[in-house]
Amino acid sequence: MSTPVEPSAPAAPRMPVGLANAYTFQVFNTISFSIVLGVPMMLFFKQLGASATILGIAAALPPLLNILQVPAARFVESIGYRKFVLRGWSARSYLIIGMAVTAFLPGRIDTATRIALMLLLLFLYNASRGISVCGFLPWMTKLVPEEIRGHYISRDQMSSALASVGALLLNSYFLREGSSLNAFGGIFLFSFAAAMASLYFLRKIPDVPVEATPYSSGKVPWREMLFYPPFFKFMIFNVIANSAFAAAGVFWIPMFRDLFHFSSSKTLLLASLSVFVSACSLFAFGKIVDRVGSRPIIALGLIFFALHFLGWALMASHLLPLTYTWLIIIQVSAGLCGSLYNLGNTRMLMSIVPAMGRSHFFALFSVIVSLVLGLMPVLWGIVLDSLSNWHQVMWGWEWNKYSFLYIILALTMVVAQYYLHRLDEPRAMRTDEFMHELLINTPSRAITRLFFRKPLP
Repeated sequence: MSTPVEPSAPAAPRMPVGLANAYTFQVFNTISFSIVLGVPMMLFFKQLGASATILGIAAALPPLLNILQVPAARFVESIGYRKFVLRGWSARSYLIIGMAVTAFLPGRIDTATRIALMLLLLFLYNASRGISVCGFLPWMTKLVPEEIRGHYISRDQMSSALASVGALLLNSYFLREGSSLNAFGGIFLFSFAAAMASLYFLRKIPDVPVEATPYSSGKVPWREMLFYPPFFKFMIFNVIANSAFAAAGVFWIPMFRDLFHFSSSKTLLLASLSVFVSACSLFAFGKIVDRVGSRPIIALGLIFFALHFLGWALMASHLLPLTYTWLIIIQVSAGLCGSLYNLGNTRMLMSIVPAMGRSHFFALFSVIVSLVLGLMPVLWGIVLDSLSNWHQVMWGWEWNKYSFLYIILALTMVVAQYYLHRLDEPRAMRTDEFMHELLINTPSRAITRLFFRKPLP
C-alpha cells in the first residue's frame, strides 16, 4: 500500500519579470514632474511675484485636469494599457521645452506675460497627463499579484521618493547663489531630459492582455459605481483627508518665503529631507502592510499628520522658535506620515475596486479626489490673500493666516480618523494587534534575521 503524498504548498507569488523597469521609469518620471509640478515651479512663480491665488491656480491644474480620465477611460481597453499611457506621456514631455523657453525669454518680456504663458503650458501638460494616467494604475493592478501589491507599491513609491530627493538637492545646488530666471530655465531643461529617459523605460514594462468590458462601448453606470458601498465610503474618507492635503502641499512654500524669509535653496533642502524620510519609511513598511492591512497603516499616518500640522501652527503663531531642530522634526514627521498614508491608501484602493470596470472605477476615484485637490488650493489662496493683514494675539498665540490654516488642517485629520474606522477591510488587524506587530513582532524578526539568519516562527 503506497503512502499518500501530501500536496505541496502553493508557490509564493513573485514579481513579474521586467517589473524593475517600472521602478526605473518612476525614478526618471518623478525627477521630471517634481520639477515642473513641484516646489521649483512654485518658486518660479514666486520669483515672478505671483500672488497666493496664482499659486493656488497652478497647484489646481494637475488635479482638476484629472477629470479628463472620465471620457478617456472608455478608450483604455480598446487601445491597450501600455500604448495608451505611452502616447500621453510622450505628448506631455515635449511641452517641457516650452516651459524652459518661457524662463529664458528676454528681460523686456513682462512678468504678467511669463505667468500667463507658463499657466497655459501647465494646462496643456496636465491635460495630456490627465488623459493618459487613467491607464497606469489598472495596468499595474493586473500585472502585480494581490498578495504582494503592498511590496510593489512601497518599492514604487520609494523609487519616486528617492528620485524626488535627488531632484530637490540638485535644484537646491542650481539655486544656491539666488534665484534667477535663467537658473529655472536650466532646471526645466533637465526635467525634459529626465522625461525622455522615463519614456525609454516605460516602453520596457511588460504589457498585459486587456479584456473588453460592457462599459467599453455602452453607457457607463457612473452612479451605480459611485454608490457601490465599499467604494463610496472610501471616497468620503478621501474627500475629507485630501481637503487638508490640498492646502498643505502648496502654502508651506509661501510661508517659508513670506513669514520666515527662507531662500529658494534652503526651502528645497528642507523639502528633500521630508522626501528622504518618506523613502526610508516605505522601505520599512512595504512588507508590513501586506501582513497587517491598509487601514492600520493609514490610521498611523493620520495621527502623524495631525501632529505635523499642529507643529506648523505652533511655529506660525511664534510659540515654537524658528530653529533648525524644530524644522527638522516637522519635516521628518511630514515624510513619515505622507509615506504611511499614500502606501495604505493606494493599496486599499486596489483591493476594493472590482475587476469589472476597473479602469472606470480608478478614473472615478481619481477625478473626485482631483477635484478636491484642485479646488481647495484656489479657495485657500483666496482666503489667505484676504487674511494677509490679519494679526491678533490671544493668550500668547498669534493668529495669522498661516496659524489659522494649520489649525484647520489638524482638526480635519481628526475628522478623517473618525471616518477611517467606518471603512471595510475584513483582513485588516485591529489597532491593538497592529501596535503589537509594529512594536514587538517586526523588531524581533529584524533582530533574529541579523543574528541567526532566520526569522522567528
